[in-house]
Amino acid sequence: MPNGHEVPADRPGRPGAASQPATSAHAAVARFRPSDFVALLLIALMLGVLVVVGMGAAATLPVQDLAQYWAGAHLVTVNPYSLDLVASFERTSGLAAQGIPMVMRNPPQALLLVLPLRFLNYPLAFALWDLMSIVLIAGCARAAYSLVESKSSLSPALLSLLFGPTAALLMLGQIVVLVLLAVTLFLLFVQRKKDWLAGAALFLAIPKPHLLFLFIAAVVLWTVTQKRWAVIISALLTTTLASIAIVLINPHVFTQYFAFVREFSRETTPYPNLGGILYTLSGKHSLAYVPFLLAVLWFAVYWIRHHRAWDWNDHGVTVLIVSVVCSYYSFAFDQIVVLPALIIAFAAGNRLLFYAGFLITDLGYTLYISGVAGHFGFGPMFLWWTSLALLLTYLVSRSRKPKMEAS
Repeated sequence: MPNGHEVPADRPGRPGAASQPATSAHAAVARFRPSDFVALLLIALMLGVLVVVGMGAAATLPVQDLAQYWAGAHLVTVNPYSLDLVASFERTSGLAAQGIPMVMRNPPQALLLVLPLRFLNYPLAFALWDLMSIVLIAGCARAAYSLVESKSSLSPALLSLLFGPTAALLMLGQIVVLVLLAVTLFLLFVQRKKDWLAGAALFLAIPKPHLLFLFIAAVVLWTVTQKRWAVIISALLTTTLASIAIVLINPHVFTQYFAFVREFSRETTPYPNLGGILYTLSGKHSLAYVPFLLAVLWFAVYWIRHHRAWDWNDHGVTVLIVSVVCSYYSFAFDQIVVLPALIIAFAAGNRLLFYAGFLITDLGYTLYISGVAGHFGFGPMFLWWTSLALLLTYLVSRSRKPKMEAS
């Protein structure tokens, strides 16, 4: 202005105030770089590819993991854990062409999470489950990124859709995506000090709590030492209410589940993980438990060293990835649970090292899913090393991480 005293444009009653929204919108568009458009196109492309892969699996493989959840939801009032009932139901539904009944192995409370599937036919259930999984995986990746980085980015969502375990679980319609959601929500709510919601979120891990054996131990110990009782009270309350709800639907469901557990707990099949390869190479089933036992010892030392300044975005996700890697009972698709740890490493670590480890692991998944590994005689055990590779990727890429504030 001529007198040298400029009037702020956003002051009430001034003409400039009306243009403020337009200015903000223009700034938002300006911040949206060409690279963001490219990322959006790549994400859209990956979404299309992943949906096609999932639907292709539904068409060519009559029995996928989703079949057990779908059958369990339909048989929830009778006995979702009966081998005979499930086999008969899947056979009459055209899902047991290979003669292999898929019985749900998850605890009874998990039936509440798949209950809506009873109102859908199988192809529609598979399609909607895959669509939900894609949205949750991409959303969890972006949420994990926001834990340590304030700038918005589409890269985490893109990385999550390029992640090998993502393609694997979409082909099967796996429920482990809910465990990923549980961990991500817990980390978000704890950081925002919404302890009741953090505890309630852990209920979503009920389908596969064994994957989080160390992580859950850390939650309990941290709750006690920090006196944030709402977390554990909320988790117990949510689980109790879910238990009551499922018993009201089927009063005998827990008895049926434990009878089924006695059957499948006798299995001595090697799983594609660290314990599985030790068992396969040695022929001794007892060695399959070695990684689990070593992880427990490691966690005891790790907790003693870091519990006074515990940071869920650092120590917590480290425990998370070790817990998944050293689980006795796990498959390659279960590695989706470590996604928050990897995204945090991507955001706060050495990206060159991260990309190298990420691509090497993805190459392993590509060789297996494409059938190349099978052509040379390799079965599911081919992917035993991928969890260890992801752990190394996380540790090496975070070796130069900047110091972050404790949660």
